[in-house]
Amino acid sequence: MSRSKNRGPIRLNPTARQHYLNVSRRPLQILAFLMPLIIAYEIALPWLVVPSGKNVTAHQTLLQFFHAFGIAPASVLFLGGIAIVVVLLVWHLLNCDPWSVDYAAVGLMWVESLALTVPLLVLGQLMTHATSPAWSITVLAQQAAGDATLAGLSLPSKLALSVGAGLYEELLFRMMLIAILHTLLVDVGRASHGVGATVAVLVSAAAFTLYHQRHAWPEVTFFFLAGVYFGAIYVVRGFGIVVGVHALYDIITVSLLSSSN
Repeated sequence: MSRSKNRGPIRLNPTARQHYLNVSRRPLQILAFLMPLIIAYEIALPWLVVPSGKNVTAHQTLLQFFHAFGIAPASVLFLGGIAIVVVLLVWHLLNCDPWSVDYAAVGLMWVESLALTVPLLVLGQLMTHATSPAWSITVLAQQAAGDATLAGLSLPSKLALSVGAGLYEELLFRMMLIAILHTLLVDVGRASHGVGATVAVLVSAAAFTLYHQRHAWPEVTFFFLAGVYFGAIYVVRGFGIVVGVHALYDIITVSLLSSSN
């Protein structure tokens, strides 16, 4: 029996690479990738998030939408996670994709998300050198809490809020806002896809910055550039990867904040 002589690093061949790029954008694959985050946040809601008195503002906005239709607050609490699951399943049905999940691709999606988190961490470090060391660790970490102060919260509560920010801020500012703007610009306004995507990303980044209610120029600059970065990832790599990047960035920053205290 012959053995392969190639003992170098494992690399994806062009066919496998294209398969991964395609499958990682499918809604059912995204759902499998995000399900651990969705379950973790839903479990944390009654035990860590609600008792802390904090919540991700984007999640609160979604819950207020449900409450406006007369759904009781106790029932509304878990509808955020259900909404993400339903949206992805409906999207899957509309696409008529196969009912199969590539679990190897799920692992690669986490690797890719971690790799794409690095440039954002570098940006934070560059902003730190331009301002002060306390700025990036203290101020940027508050992004995970939807601008609520993290002081006095336990590390598990901070991590839960980090996961929630990744899920619901990306749902609000990327999946919903970019989709609406792109539809208006391209389908209604007859702009090209490139122009529509660029304008949608820039507008969503501006809204993302305003959402965080920052006034000092380093903070405004960072959140706008981060919003552009998240928007570009969403357009090029899809909803799953951008949620992974956002959640991992927030988890890393709040962990740094906890270790520095």
